[in-house]
Amino acid sequence: MKTLRLDLPAIAQALDSISWDWVSDNHPLLAEAIQTEIGRGANPDQVRRYVMQHTQRQELAMRCEQAARYLAAAS
Repeated sequence: MKTLRLDLPAIAQALDSISWDWVSDNHPLLAEAIQTEIGRGANPDQVRRYVMQHTQRQELAMRCEQAARYLAAAS
């Protein structure tokens, strides 16, 4: 069975924004660090891999990736 991948950019942007708000509200030091690293040239995938490698928390890593993607798109 072939999987259909939909491209829904408005939803993707909204999810990224929600994740940025969540990280900012729940882990402000982490949000600040993500902002710093995106400013230094890191990409969202690198942020996710780093968080996963150091925490083994997949949900947190994915939230961080989405938050980083939100910041990268804004810059």
